[in-house]
Amino acid sequence: MSRTEGGPTEPRQPARPRVLVIRRRYLGDTVLTEPLLRNLRHHWPGAWLAVAVDTPYLDALATCPEIDEIIEVPAGRMGARTAVARWARSLLSVARRGPWDLVFDLARNERALALLLASRARRRVTLAVDGRLSRERLYTDVVRRTHREMDADHIVDTHNRLLEAVGVPAAFRVPAVPVPERDELAAAAALRRASVPVDDGRRLVLVHPGSGSDARRWPPAYFARVADRLVEQARASVVVLSGPAEPGLARAVVDEMTKPAVLLADVPGIALLYGLLARADLLLCNDSGPMHMAAAVGTPVCALFGSQSATTWAPLGDAGHLTFQAPLPCGSACVAPGECHPEDPMKSFCVRRVRPEEVAETLLKHLSGTARGGGASTAASG
Repeated sequence: MSRTEGGPTEPRQPARPRVLVIRRRYLGDTVLTEPLLRNLRHHWPGAWLAVAVDTPYLDALATCPEIDEIIEVPAGRMGARTAVARWARSLLSVARRGPWDLVFDLARNERALALLLASRARRRVTLAVDGRLSRERLYTDVVRRTHREMDADHIVDTHNRLLEAVGVPAAFRVPAVPVPERDELAAAAALRRASVPVDDGRRLVLVHPGSGSDARRWPPAYFARVADRLVEQARASVVVLSGPAEPGLARAVVDEMTKPAVLLADVPGIALLYGLLARADLLLCNDSGPMHMAAAVGTPVCALFGSQSATTWAPLGDAGHLTFQAPLPCGSACVAPGECHPEDPMKSFCVRRVRPEEVAETLLKHLSGTARGGGASTAASG
């Protein structure tokens, strides 16, 4: 079979093809896999469709009707006996349905390769960036892209190129994750317990100050300044959220605020977070997993980007999302000389150059109109 970008001629598929998508980490990346899965289901309505993701993100796609099976991939080190046992179960889950007809490897790391080998798949598809791909001989189809081409496309469109390489049309590109009524009711109950006024006509604004690294987090004081303006001038009810690993960030935002806000630290689980996001009129956040979760349930997002490409990772959909990113490269305007590594988005502090005053003014105009709809826009700040 060919390993060129165009891919080989589409072979005859069985009546019910077995298709595995290996995503693994992270939360946002997992959510952004949904259009690829929906395209596969649209093309093969009768397929057995499975996705392999890391343990912490099992619920990220749990409600998506196009998926038949979610295979757990243990995260972290494999030293503990329980972790080894879970990993063995993961490999067995893949192997027992083998040989698979088609596998997409979106992770391209050692554990993904183990799953790929366990699948004994007839066709194995992946992506090579700037020609670099470990163990290329294990794949039958390799879509080749340069970093320049990657930066010009959204990651969902890159995923869809993998589909097109094997003859699967890409009809969908906007993630859509259903939120069951039970999760919305659980979210409403959580808000009532926290004394959040949700039925008095106020806009519900969620603030999530976390992200994958400290360098990509907007300062808590900046979040607080914007939130204060929204409480005072947009009659918003502000709820500051955090995950299990970052309750201090949410507390820092509330402590910096001069207007009333509610703290929901350590939200217990992805399902409840989806429910909260579905009830909100706006999420104010960094470039993060919850940003993509909110967009996937149709909630408008205001996202703050550092040096990571907003073109590649922006929230998708027609809910009226806003993204802010300072002009790059920073040059003499660098806010962390000596600490910043511009070539590594996880170690560059460019997000701190986004001005809270500009974010607040834009959001006030946004909230003065309809809560949802109106396309997406990008603003520069610096």
